[in-house]
Amino acid sequence: MSENSQDNYKNTLRAAAVAIAVSFLYAAVLAKLGLDWWTDENYSHGLLVPFVIGMIVANEWDSIKAAAGEPSVWLGGTTVIFSLILLFAGTLGAELFTTRFSFVLMLAGIVIYMFGTRVLNLLLVPFALLLLAIPIPQIIFNRIAFPLQIWASQMAVWGIRFFDVSTLRKGNVIEILPQGSTQTILLEVVEACSGIRSLMTLVTLAVILAYFTRRDRRGGFANLSTADLLRTGILMIWAVPIAVVTNAARVTATGVLTSYYGKQATEGVWHDISGWLVYFVALALLIAANYLLRKVIRGKPYESEGIWPISGRGLKAPSILPIVFALVLGGFAVNWFVNRGEAVIDRKPLTELSPTLGRWRQNGNEIRFDESVESVLRTTDYTMRQYALPDGRAANLYVGYYASQRTGATYHSPQNCLPGAGWVMKDPQYIDVTRSDGTTFNANLYIIENGIYNEVMIYWYQGRGRTEASEYTDKINTIWDSITRTRSDGALVRVMTGVGTDQAAAVKAAADLSARLAETLDPHVPD
Repeated sequence: MSENSQDNYKNTLRAAAVAIAVSFLYAAVLAKLGLDWWTDENYSHGLLVPFVIGMIVANEWDSIKAAAGEPSVWLGGTTVIFSLILLFAGTLGAELFTTRFSFVLMLAGIVIYMFGTRVLNLLLVPFALLLLAIPIPQIIFNRIAFPLQIWASQMAVWGIRFFDVSTLRKGNVIEILPQGSTQTILLEVVEACSGIRSLMTLVTLAVILAYFTRRDRRGGFANLSTADLLRTGILMIWAVPIAVVTNAARVTATGVLTSYYGKQATEGVWHDISGWLVYFVALALLIAANYLLRKVIRGKPYESEGIWPISGRGLKAPSILPIVFALVLGGFAVNWFVNRGEAVIDRKPLTELSPTLGRWRQNGNEIRFDESVESVLRTTDYTMRQYALPDGRAANLYVGYYASQRTGATYHSPQNCLPGAGWVMKDPQYIDVTRSDGTTFNANLYIIENGIYNEVMIYWYQGRGRTEASEYTDKINTIWDSITRTRSDGALVRVMTGVGTDQAAAVKAAADLSARLAETLDPHVPD
């Protein structure tokens, strides 16, 4: 066997060993990510991203080999260790984005450890594509989605009225009265119709399109010249209005057809066809925008001589044993933490929550969600009820309890759910809620609006003897308690009441019900 063949054989074995170790460490993370790509239409483009990355690496393979420099053992090793810490934190705190970001950071750390930072520069676009394929945290997702919903619904109303169809918008809900009907049909501009689904795909396609149409095959930052990098950034920004406009056009067409054909225009074959049509039109607009930008932004040829060494041969390769050992050890540790049993906590079901909370009395039966909502919430136990004061003020409370948050089932913050349902959350602040014994706890206070409805909302996180207003503080506590107490149980608690004519009185009433509720929750949400 020749010297080159021996080197290739050794390098193949080294790469295989590292790949197997990474796969062992992130097996559960990658399996869940693949499932989300398959089932979540917002990120279905993730199924194609690995193939695109493979194509980029294959096309740039000679440049990658030439760019291999001195290994950065300390920087790469530090990045690997930090990635392991993120993986543990995300696993124990049931934060999927953290575990997935850890995977991307781990790959970057291994590249730096093995080949140095120059190779990482060439691979920045593949790493960016991988990041764009990872579902972003729900709080961030909804802060992007809700403004898009409002913009899409506003533009759709303008379009529908242009065709002389009477319509009324309340938040992200459009009311249309079909011809010859006496009952209005509500068109709710949900995330799918706001542009968010096509936006995530379009931003990813913008990067791919700009990369494969770049003028200089060997650029500077991320293997892009300054002109190509500028074009990529602009194209990614343009993906936002393209997504919103095309989806607003879809809602407009649906609204006009609803006026003539009624409910059937909002579902079935037309709904599916219009969805695909939006993708194709948006893609065509993106390609046209890229063509225009290439004409306008030309730039100067990039001078790359002398930046990379002629060949990476002969460079001393670092030992892979520390990396493989850390990955395998981390894999065993993560699996042990995930699979070890949690403490068994005795508790009463929330159905036995007292119908009397101070001066508040339960009004009517428990409210139950339909199966589709319950499958999203994934609570171990929950209750939602109406309570009323003697003076007639009504309030709604919800308690969602999770016996374990290690497998990804965790709280659905009102900041995630309510904006997606059309609620505008205003005047965020903290409020001190005082129990009967004089002790206090901190909770979130919002005024929320949806059309004609104005409500005071107070919510907090409770469990394991802790009461927190901050979702992030609760996550940190969950990680700590999972390690030290083998517990990750807890509950989201929410109280809402109408503002009416006196907001101060509404806040006082909501705080009173919150205090009475918190006092009675211990048997159902144990310390």
